[in-house]
Amino acid sequence: MAENYSVTVQLTKKKLKKRLNCDLVEYKPSMNVLSMGRFMRNHKMESIYYGRVSGDNVQIFYHNAKKKDGGMTGFFGKITEKDDVCELTGKFRKPLYAYISAVILILLCIACAIGTFAAGSWHGALVFLGIGAGGGFVMLYDNYKKYLKKYLDGLAEKKR
Repeated sequence: MAENYSVTVQLTKKKLKKRLNCDLVEYKPSMNVLSMGRFMRNHKMESIYYGRVSGDNVQIFYHNAKKKDGGMTGFFGKITEKDDVCELTGKFRKPLYAYISAVILILLCIACAIGTFAAGSWHGALVFLGIGAGGGFVMLYDNYKKYLKKYLDGLAEKKR
């Protein structure tokens, strides 16, 4: 599921961090489930790149205007400096809570399917298994990677 990606940027580490901090809307993930909803409501009408730079670690996400797309695919990477250029390496993946939610949904559907099958309805069990498989696919579907790649490739084209 997670895809490795690397891009070489013609900036120093300090300038790259400054560029990222200017381009990204600051978002610090928290344990509060409602914080993502609040953030999305505040930026409902604008398409933005958001995330954070923490030391050498980078998290970048994309929000499409008028969409409820919290928990979409993000870039989780690290900045390494080589001579006078930086390399940004990392993976495209969902946030951890998206995987946890998908696993909980699938396990709940499997438990319901087993209970329904034990009660004598194999049609009901198939329905619950279908709901679990469909829900897991929808939750883990990856359609925002293209926006993030476009942004990262745009960073690589920037000159000093």
